[in-house]
Formats: sequence, structure tokens, C-alpha cells
Amino acid sequence: MSDTNPRPHRLDGIAEVEKIGTNLRGILTFEKNRIEVPYSLPGDSYNVTLFKKKRRKPSAKLELISQVSRSVTPPCPAFTRCGGCSAQHIPYEEQFIYKTTRLSESYKNDFGIEPVLISARKTLHYRNRMDFAVFPGPIIGQRESGSFRHIVDLETCFIQSEESNEELKRFRNLLSQFPDLPYDRRSDSGFLKYVTLRKAKNTSDLMTILSFVEEFKDSSGEKEFAEACLKHLKADHLLFCFNRRKGEISAIGDVKVLRGKESYQELVSGKEFRVPFDSFFQPNPEGFQPILDFIETEIPESADHLIDLFCGSGFFSRIFAHKFKKITGIDSIESSLQIARKQMEFDFPNIQFSYLREDLFSKKASTGLENLFQAEENNVLIADPPRAGLGEFVIEALKHSKISFFLYVSCNPSSQKEDLMKLKDTFRIQKILITDPYPQTPHLESVAFLSAKDAPSLENSILRT
Repeated sequence: MSDTNPRPHRLDGIAEVEKIGTNLRGILTFEKNRIEVPYSLPGDSYNVTLFKKKRRKPSAKLELISQVSRSVTPPCPAFTRCGGCSAQHIPYEEQFIYKTTRLSESYKNDFGIEPVLISARKTLHYRNRMDFAVFPGPIIGQRESGSFRHIVDLETCFIQSEESNEELKRFRNLLSQFPDLPYDRRSDSGFLKYVTLRKAKNTSDLMTILSFVEEFKDSSGEKEFAEACLKHLKADHLLFCFNRRKGEISAIGDVKVLRGKESYQELVSGKEFRVPFDSFFQPNPEGFQPILDFIETEIPESADHLIDLFCGSGFFSRIFAHKFKKITGIDSIESSLQIARKQMEFDFPNIQFSYLREDLFSKKASTGLENLFQAEENNVLIADPPRAGLGEFVIEALKHSKISFFLYVSCNPSSQKEDLMKLKDTFRIQKILITDPYPQTPHLESVAFLSAKDAPSLENSILRT
């Protein structure tokens, strides 16, 4: 009888890391297999055990033999254990080169255009939001690198604001007085699952959100802990959130405001934003500013109508509304659209606007998009899709559109470039900017300014420069 589950073939040897990839992981080659090595540098040497099995991708086990000297010391003692940062061992200037070089070269090769590259001005303490899991102990921290089940206890986080770190210390001291409060995922006991800290960058507002299992709501324990929180925590806005016991979600659910409001105030490009406790907002507004400056410069003076795809709560609409007579925003989340409508009505009562609920990844959206894109108006399109990109239905509608100018913002320049390749016969890339709001991680932000190939040349258009 044949062996239906043969043992894997094993190969052993030594290999060195050859280079750093765009994801800031080292790359070594062993027996013609490309293996990624986190937290490594070129020249680091490893014992490699490769397991090969028919019809399956080989797996590898690595054991460090020696490291080349490091020119920087990671500031965080939890680096390599915490899953948050991936490159504190690499000088920031080199991080930026690794992150952008391959992408920049691909634009030169495929489009004949060289992106503008803007590195970060602030490489630590830049994030305005962090979510920390709470486990018995208390253990308060981030998921372990490569594991969702284990938490790395963090006294401080080097990519969140200093003010948030001070609040985290106060919270840790407070929680030590309530040892039975943290939720135990194994025994299904306890109540507190997450603490979320949100600190505005351009105002003084600080928000602390504690996420509990729903059974904790209105209990005697809740009342006692709420009184202690009001006494010891300093956040301007202090909220309790309640959601289902088994859900690993934070800052979502039924909410109680202990102090302040359900939203905090932020300023971006001179505009005031009220950011709801449960909504997404740009994690690093200062690092994102080059994107906004680029868009401000490239919007044609002749533009009348802004089409804002994946508009959320109207972030781009509000910042650039002064350049348009009409705005149409589309998103799939009604609560975000309600915020957009309310804010636009208050800030720009003389501008015609409509915010429409539509799933842009659904085929049902195709007809509406095609009609919108065919309008004979001085349209400018701004799209800021999720990491996966525009999606097939938006791309197909754009191929047959009368959109003259298109500003494509992306938190995933790789998927953005794939989309632009599909639109190569319809649009011409005039400029592209790549910037880095997320030092110590592989992530980037980018914006491309495109014009329709059958549109009047930019030399004949009046642009703000």
C-alpha cells in the first residue's frame, strides 16, 4: 500500500541574507528557494532547514548564526517580538530607499515617469491611534509577531504620541487595582478586552476608549470602575464601549460617554474635523499633508464638479470644496455619509452636494458610475480606495468615462500601480507622488494625477501652480 502522507524531504545548510525587500524583510536564497527573514540585514548568516513536500510550498526553519553590526539601536525593547514595527533596526533613510526604489523604477520602466519621493519628517511618535489588547496580568499590548493568540506587554509604544503613552501608564496603574477585570480568552471570564488611545495631532484633544464585553454594561462593577477611571485618567474624552464577548473588536459597539464627547477635534489643512470614536481617520495627518498639498496644486481652476469615490465622511470633499460648485460623494457606509452631509451643510451651504450610498465593489454600482462618469461637466475625480484598489467595476466605468482629470490616492501603491496599468490606454499619468506617513513599517501613501488621453493638453489648461 502506497504512503498517502509521505514525510517531507529535508535539506540543511547555511545561507546569508542578500538584500532587503520592499516589505523591509531580508531575503536569502537556499536551494533555489527565496526565503524572507524578518528583522535581518544583508550579511546576517543563518542555519537553514528546508522541508520539501510534493505539491506543497516548501517551508523553512531558520536559526541565526551571526549578525552584521547594526548602525542603529531599536528604541523599543519589544522590537522583534511585537508585531507593530518591522524596521527599527534599519536607519530611517535606508528604510525609505528600500520601500520606494523598486516602485519608483517600475514607474520609470512602465510609464516613463519618475515619482516625486517625500520621506517622513517624524519617524517616531507619529500615530494618532493605537489599539491595545488587554489580558489578565494585567498584560496590555500588541499582538506578538506572527501570532494572534499571544500579546506582548508594552509599557510604552514608540510610534504613538507621548501624551498617549502617559495615558497608557495611568491606565496600567489603574488596572492593577482591578485584577479580575481583564477578559480571559481561555476561561471566558472577565470583561475588559481593549484600550484604544486617540490623540489629535493639531489640537490638544485626547480620547480613551475602553472596550468591554456587553454583559459588563450597567453592572455594579461598571459603576465602580467608571468612577475610578474618571478619577485617574486624564483624557478629554473618556468612553466605555460594549460589544459581543467573542468578538476581537475594539472601539465599536454600544457606547457610554463618561467625560467629553463621542468625537474628538482635529485640524487638517485649516479645516476642523470632528472624528467619531468609532470612525477611521488618517493615522498620521502630518505625514499625509504632502498628499493634500499635491492635490491642492493639481486641481484645474476650470473644475466645477468633484466626484469623491470611497469618500468616507467627506475628508477630501471638505478640504477641497472651495474649488468646486458641486460635489458628489459615494461610499458604502451610511453612518460616514451622514457625517459628510452634516459637515458639508454646515461648512458650505452654498455648494450643491449629494452623498450616495453604494457598494463600489458590487456590479450593481456599474450603471450609476457609467452615468456619472459620462456627464458633460468639468469633472475632477478623487478616489481613495481600500488597499485592494479600485475594483473591476470602477475600472471598467473609467475606461469608458468622460472624466478629464483623475487624482488617485492610495494606501497601497502596489495595487494602485496595477490599476493604473489597466487604465493605461485611457489615462495618462502626469505626476505621481509617494510619501511615507508610516516609518518603521513597510507601508506608504501615494497620489497620482492623471488626465484623459483625449482631453485637451495640460499646457492649454489653467492649473494652480
